[in-house]
Amino acid sequence: MRSIVDRNRVLARGQWKGKLAVALVFAGLLSGCSTSSGLCDSFGPSQRASMDVPPGASAQKVFACLDEATSGKGDRPEYAGKGQAVRDLATGVYETDQYNASNVSGFRLKAERSKKTPSSLALTLRGAGAYCADLGVGPEMARLKADVSACLQR
Repeated sequence: MRSIVDRNRVLARGQWKGKLAVALVFAGLLSGCSTSSGLCDSFGPSQRASMDVPPGASAQKVFACLDEATSGKGDRPEYAGKGQAVRDLATGVYETDQYNASNVSGFRLKAERSKKTPSSLALTLRGAGAYCADLGVGPEMARLKADVSACLQR
């Protein structure tokens, strides 16, 4: 009699572990999309760089050059979002529309001009496509820096 009770306990534990494993797999499948987009936002294709700003160039001039470089006209790629870029002249921060949004395909830019070193502009470029594919962040950062630099020299 005792062996039958012990055998039932073992079977019950095994069934419980099996159901737990199935539940964990199912939960993983359901959250897979949100987990992968979160990982893409955190660890996806991006690049940081800094560039020199000519002495005496105002934040408005820098922001106007950034607008021109991210306009999507000619051979320039279109940056994510159709809205206006966020410009904060007081803090010297420029962000393209949807910079902080998650699961967005396309290029997104954040530029910061430090009050301590106004002759420097810190750039952060994100560029993820479908399934977190790199859209060419390296070449786009080089093009962006060249276009902004040329604009600031005018």
